[in-house]
Amino acid sequence: MSLRNHLAAALLFATAPLALAQTTPPPTLPSARPIAFEVVTIKPSRSPGWNMYPTPDGYHAMGVSLRQLIKEAYGVWDDKLLVGGSAWIDNDKFDLEAKFNPAEIPTAKDLTYRQRADMLRAVLAERFQLKVHFEKKEFPTYNLVVAKGGVKFAETPKDKITMTVSGASCLHRNAQFYLQGCTMGALADSLRGPTGRTVTDKTGLTGRYDFELHYTPDNTPADSPLAGGPSIFTAIQEQLGLKLLPSTTPLDVLVVDSTQRPSEN
Repeated sequence: MSLRNHLAAALLFATAPLALAQTTPPPTLPSARPIAFEVVTIKPSRSPGWNMYPTPDGYHAMGVSLRQLIKEAYGVWDDKLLVGGSAWIDNDKFDLEAKFNPAEIPTAKDLTYRQRADMLRAVLAERFQLKVHFEKKEFPTYNLVVAKGGVKFAETPKDKITMTVSGASCLHRNAQFYLQGCTMGALADSLRGPTGRTVTDKTGLTGRYDFELHYTPDNTPADSPLAGGPSIFTAIQEQLGLKLLPSTTPLDVLVVDSTQRPSEN
């Protein structure tokens, strides 16, 4: 399960290197002072599972690797777009609790999910001595467009959109492929796994919608209940009125340059 999917469930859920610290300035208070977590606790974890999500007064993570934290902090969900790092950044697990200054919580509640996740970058730089940079590389991708005849899905009623501490949330049901209250960008991201490529939203649609797909994944055994159905590409066109067009796109690859295990506190 991707970080984004797990978050939804838990809440129910150029070529030259570029210094990432300069790409997204931290959110600010009305006084223009950047918001930062006041207290951060990081400890080795013995949890058999994992979760990670924003809380009303900060951020929580349990049983996560540093690589998972990097993905969350930089919004990199595709494994091929995050490279480098020693083996321990995958194998060592940590529990993290980050808290706002109580006086800042009334303002912090207006931060979006992405703004909250961006705040983890400073935490990783300080506590894990994380140093990273971006490099451009071309990859085969798909562009998601509206097919001839128009879309075949509905906009989510406002009272059916799941709200969390960081605003409207995309809900992933326990069906093969069912999304509720999701943007087209979230749909495109969810199609990365079934298609094996990064998918870019080119539909121009800006609302939140419900999506349901029934298809047969590649390499499905003949005796599987999913056997005999359409491919993901056919299903997208026939069931959603969308289409995946092959493309080649220069994408940002996040490179881990160096890290250190954090001191326990």
